[in-house]
Amino acid sequence: MNVAYDQGASPQSGGAERRTNHHLRELFDQAYHVASPLLDSNLSSATHFLRITLHDAFPKLHQQDIAILCVAVERVHRERVKAGTQ
Repeated sequence: MNVAYDQGASPQSGGAERRTNHHLRELFDQAYHVASPLLDSNLSSATHFLRITLHDAFPKLHQQDIAILCVAVERVHRERVKAGTQ
């Protein structure tokens, strides 16, 4: 199987931009700020409450966009906690 590694490269390295949800990228910092206290609480049901919290904060977003934002916020939070740079 031949895979062209430069297909998904970032624009900085000369590849094409793969990201399609620019409107969510604009909201990410605000969403992370809203979600941080919930994620820091270590609740076992934080994922469920995160969706509710983000939906309340951004009521005009489609449910699919809320789901994408939740996954991104959780991932960044997990990586920051692991790196100790919360």
